[in-house]
Amino acid sequence: MSWIFQIPFFKERMMVITLHNRGTGKSSRPNYPYSMKMFVEDFKHLLDHLNVQKNVHLCGLSMGGMIAQNFVLKYPQMVKTLILCATYAKNNAHSSESIIEAQKLMENFDFEHKFKVRNAALYSKAFRKKLRQDKELYDTLKREFMEDPTTLQDWINQGAAISEHDTENKLQSIKQPTLILLGDDDQIMPTLTFSQTLHARIPNSQLEIIKDTGHRFNYEKPELVNNIIWKFIKQHTE
Repeated sequence: MSWIFQIPFFKERMMVITLHNRGTGKSSRPNYPYSMKMFVEDFKHLLDHLNVQKNVHLCGLSMGGMIAQNFVLKYPQMVKTLILCATYAKNNAHSSESIIEAQKLMENFDFEHKFKVRNAALYSKAFRKKLRQDKELYDTLKREFMEDPTTLQDWINQGAAISEHDTENKLQSIKQPTLILLGDDDQIMPTLTFSQTLHARIPNSQLEIIKDTGHRFNYEKPELVNNIIWKFIKQHTE
């Protein structure tokens, strides 16, 4: 998931580090099943390279939220706060398997059809209506999708990591202040139930629901989301 509407806001206020996980974006895409351990160590190596060893405000959405959970459990001394967006503690039938099946079906679609199906999965009905009226925003998202090199095999390789994800019985070990965010119209996963589990099991956590948004709520209401996250970070650094 991209953070194009968050990076400009936060880079004016703090050091921002983003990455393309292996098998996505501009990163290499070795053709074998990935694991959460691989993703965690990839991120750790990046932070080591940048000489970042502590006070990380760690934020992840969807699979990124899964990686963030596994990272904070392995390297708690490095993380100051944790922000988990549209994610969950344990794989289930609504996640990796169904996503991969959807990707397989979309292989036969033309670009426009793929784009419409993708938007229906990622965004709320209200936002999709807005897209039809906002050509600049529509073109931005369309260009982002056109430039995404992720293949079906990449999805399958990433799906292996999602399938093994399970932090449910370890969440109580997370001591960092944790912000849990979700959209109330998420079509990819029933995140309210999942987010409530995270909230119930992570001791020092708070749950915020972004009304009338889907899986990519950070795209739909960026100003609101940015302000919520920034307020949370400031609250735990001052």
